[in-house]
Amino acid sequence: MHFPAVIAKSGENHSVDAGVAAVLGTAIGGGLAGLTGVGTSWLSLRTARLQLQSQESEAARRRRFESLQERRGPRSQAYADFIAAGQELIDSMYGEQEDFLTQFEALQANIRKRRSSVAIAGPDSVVQAAGEFADEVRKYRNELARGAIRGHPLHHKGRFERPLDGFAVAARTALEDEGHQS
Repeated sequence: MHFPAVIAKSGENHSVDAGVAAVLGTAIGGGLAGLTGVGTSWLSLRTARLQLQSQESEAARRRRFESLQERRGPRSQAYADFIAAGQELIDSMYGEQEDFLTQFEALQANIRKRRSSVAIAGPDSVVQAAGEFADEVRKYRNELARGAIRGHPLHHKGRFERPLDGFAVAARTALEDEGHQS
């Protein structure tokens, strides 16, 4: 480069010195403007990428939430149906003993049917709680068949209330946990 040599001869030709300074100033200014443009473009590209990632993340979160909501309705219904079937059995114990005994098989069949819906819809904790209630109903039926149950059925309702309450707690917990998953 010959610019330093021309500048070193400063004072001999003022018009050349001014021209060289103008050319150098324009070159430096253009270079800085170009670097500023490159920096601005890089920042814009980075911002656009971050926005895209954020939008994709939000869309994925929304899809998971909607999927959970779609599953929650049928689960909730299966749990409610099971609780209603169990409560129907317990309520039947308040009636006449003969009425209870004639209704018991149909009530137990309804519980088995509702348990299968829970088994398909629910997580393991809810399925296990439904199984505990259904197992208690089955044990009671076996005891009835062997003649091991004495007295009015109302005296035995506690056997069913505790596991049905346990199922309700497990079902409610499972439904609440679904809403907090991300």
